[in-house]
Amino acid sequence: MAERVNQHKNPIIGKNIRRLRKEHGMKSIDVITKLQLKGMNINIGTFSKIENGYNNPSVDLLIALTDILDCDFNAFFDTEKNHRIDL
Repeated sequence: MAERVNQHKNPIIGKNIRRLRKEHGMKSIDVITKLQLKGMNINIGTFSKIENGYNNPSVDLLIALTDILDCDFNAFFDTEKNHRIDL
């Protein structure tokens, strides 16, 4: 079983995934397609729940997203207050 990062009490990871995705001008389906091409078994519902903080992302998923979103792993944990999360 893959290790998961718990975000139930603080969904900052999901918010940052959404922010980074939108900064790259990508739709959820674009990211999901790229994740599936990397062998990740994920669908639109699961991805949406991760972005909204209802599901916990696996470490493997976050690693794959660093490549897709061209970011550092730490970007998912960024708490910078001046980011617009509701893009």
